[in-house]
Amino acid sequence: MKKLRINSGEWLFGLSGRVTFLISAILIFFVCFVDKFHGGKAWIPSYTQHILVTCLLSALLALGLNFISGYLGQTSLGHAAFYGIGAYTTAVLLTYTGLNFWLSIFVGMLMSMLLAIPLAAASLRVKGQFLVVITYAFCEIFRYIAINVPVLGGTGGMAGLKAPEVFGVRITKLAATNKGGYMILLFLLVSAAAFFSWRVQRSRVGYAFAAIREDEIAAEAMGINVKYYKTLAMVISAAICSIAGSIQAAFATMVSPELFSSTKSIQIFSMVVIGGRMSIKGMILGGSLMTILPEVFHSVKDMAGLSFDPWNILYGLLLVVMMRVRPQGIWGRKEKDEG
Repeated sequence: MKKLRINSGEWLFGLSGRVTFLISAILIFFVCFVDKFHGGKAWIPSYTQHILVTCLLSALLALGLNFISGYLGQTSLGHAAFYGIGAYTTAVLLTYTGLNFWLSIFVGMLMSMLLAIPLAAASLRVKGQFLVVITYAFCEIFRYIAINVPVLGGTGGMAGLKAPEVFGVRITKLAATNKGGYMILLFLLVSAAAFFSWRVQRSRVGYAFAAIREDEIAAEAMGINVKYYKTLAMVISAAICSIAGSIQAAFATMVSPELFSSTKSIQIFSMVVIGGRMSIKGMILGGSLMTILPEVFHSVKDMAGLSFDPWNILYGLLLVVMMRVRPQGIWGRKEKDEG
């Protein structure tokens, strides 16, 4: 029979999840506060810190999509919708109501979770390319709403959002640079999402997800409520992606319809595929790679004076090689037959 190989307690390079968290926390705090302890030029450039913040945002998005594309094994090209819903909800509430930023995150989560229910209902009876079309169309609906509703700023989006405060101190003042506060916040959120994913994966809910992924008909015959668990996975996934959108809105101080673009949805899905479905560390790796590699090759283009962006070619080549050589992703789980 076919059986999934379950990883042991080792999480990364032989280290437990707790030790990995502590080492990562030390590195993050070093990056955020090292410039406070010397009077010279900044050791960590602002651009590098911007990339690190984006890596953490991408990891959070990948962890969210992993509940659908990893644990359930379904393909969604519409998760940029939940990312954008979180961002626009925060932007609208901050601009027109003056609501506290932290409360706006929960409102955005609630909006995304409620909207995930009809999407889940629409996708219950379809698979494969039909599910791709439904999720893609769902995202496009919100992109056109953002473009055509004047109160949402139209094609120009909404700008001028204020940085949130933590106990009366602006998040941009919490560390040595204005990006350090966001880095700490996102590190804590990614850690919480990773721990939550780990707990779900080893719970009855996680076993139900695995059964549905392996054989939906057999799972239903065993008494598993397939509709309930598919809807639950979509709702959880939407909530996590919405949080990332709210943080992105505050970090960028603006939102635009580009948040709902199909390109963004494909990028999020690529993080999951390259990192490795069902793998928490794979989600973090995939999000980081899909953030760092484009920046590296953009720099190569500028330094070499190329008339084209080499990343556009290498991105497609990377996906082809991954599908041929390691279809489960870099850190994805393998299936093996056991008699």
